[in-house]
Amino acid sequence: MKKNMIKQALSRKFDTGELHRDSDLQDFLKSINETVRTMNISEIRKSDDSAAKLRIAGNQLYQERKYAEALAYYTESIRLAEPESDQLGMGYANRSVIYYEQGEFEFALYNIDLAKRNNYPEKLMPKLLARELNCKQQIVLGQSKGTVPRPMMSINVDTHPRIPFLADGIGMNYYPRCGRGLAAEKDFNPGDVILDEKIELCGIDFDLSCHNCNHCSARFNYSLIPCPTCPIFMYCSQECLEQNWKFYHRFECGVATKLSSASFVTLMVTPRLFFYGLSQFGDDLQAMMEYCEPEVTEPSNPLDLDYTNLNRLEVFKALYNNHPFSDPEIEYVMKYVACVYYVVFLENPAVSSIIRTAAQQRFFLLSLLQHARLSCSLLADTSDSQSRSLGTISPVYSICNHSCDPNAATFIDSGRSKVIILRPVHKGEQIVTSYGPTWWRPRPGHILGFRCSCIACNADQKWRSMIERRFSPEANKNLQTLHDVMARNDFSVANKLNALQQFVKRYADRYHPQKDLGMILSSYRLL
Repeated sequence: MKKNMIKQALSRKFDTGELHRDSDLQDFLKSINETVRTMNISEIRKSDDSAAKLRIAGNQLYQERKYAEALAYYTESIRLAEPESDQLGMGYANRSVIYYEQGEFEFALYNIDLAKRNNYPEKLMPKLLARELNCKQQIVLGQSKGTVPRPMMSINVDTHPRIPFLADGIGMNYYPRCGRGLAAEKDFNPGDVILDEKIELCGIDFDLSCHNCNHCSARFNYSLIPCPTCPIFMYCSQECLEQNWKFYHRFECGVATKLSSASFVTLMVTPRLFFYGLSQFGDDLQAMMEYCEPEVTEPSNPLDLDYTNLNRLEVFKALYNNHPFSDPEIEYVMKYVACVYYVVFLENPAVSSIIRTAAQQRFFLLSLLQHARLSCSLLADTSDSQSRSLGTISPVYSICNHSCDPNAATFIDSGRSKVIILRPVHKGEQIVTSYGPTWWRPRPGHILGFRCSCIACNADQKWRSMIERRFSPEANKNLQTLHDVMARNDFSVANKLNALQQFVKRYADRYHPQKDLGMILSSYRLL
């Protein structure tokens, strides 16, 4: 199956004029319905034969010492292996060999354990147990690379009494240009980690499905475990697999191949937000309709929730009760996304058995359109070096707005959204992060998907002229010292970060914005 088949076919309709951007929702639905049904895409099923062929190809690559390529083939084999088959256990065992050869002994042990729990053949078990013992001995000898992912940059300031992953002294305000936003209720310093929030929903590029967990988005270096039913989605743990099934994957699983052929990348969170809500209503569609159909009058405040005793129905309501993103220039994309997901999901009996009547189907379609718009407001969208996208939604982080002149930086790390203060933030200031470009690193060609109205994009000549100011002799001397620290190989990342933070703390209020300071902030974000 070719990826993006549905997407490409529909793009041709726009190119040929069969479908227009200003067409109404029903015209979109009619055209998309015809396209999807004409293509008649069959779902790929698990197959031990296919899994075995991939493993054999991986073995050949292993013999050639092409470990990265072999690892990819073994993971594809695991994804296609039928549940409870020895092919699954053998795939994990093969994967452990690669990690052993690379000196990544924790990953090797993790996969050995998976092999033992997934029908690895008894006749081959002595070899596996010998590798397990060797891994443990190497770790005792201090030979491990320590590459098992661990959460980094934990929150390092006093926390909110009801929100243990948020700094105390953070509130929510309403801003004329950007709506809801995080506001500092006290001063914060560079290096303060003010948010360390677990990701609630994600949408990942299908090219990343062997790298990142389909539930929490954590990158797990080809050591994911597969959905036992479909050959598409993978997870970093059994806990993520089970929670994902409960929240929304049970509605995706039967049409996973079709979803991958539509591939709206991060906007996969559109239907996931809907099914997440449906799950929190106990699959009671009528109750969900009664709650969602009235128009939102006032956006909710996710900071009002008690996260020490989390009620996910209230989380959904906090996400839903938000004025959605609206831009006439890309409204056709929202309609396009909503209609494709509507058609694809209704082919799944798990969905059509719940969404049966015309009124329910209309609600589903309009909800998908609403959730597509909401996703643009709530989504944190990042890309890797190969332009593969990953989008996440976390209720508190969703409040944080974009600015090309950010005073904070966002990191998606180990399935969590983290916000770190870049330069001094004073009481009353809005805390803003960048969704991509900054004034010191514009990133030409990067598309935000909205018109940015931040101070850098609407700056007057006075603000622009400040960028060209010169540092004082004292600041220049300290800048040179900082450069020397950054160039030293014997200094740890922690030492370098501390030096950057101290420089920014000392000079940012006096010299922001200034191009040399911008370069310092850029280095800070990279570290």
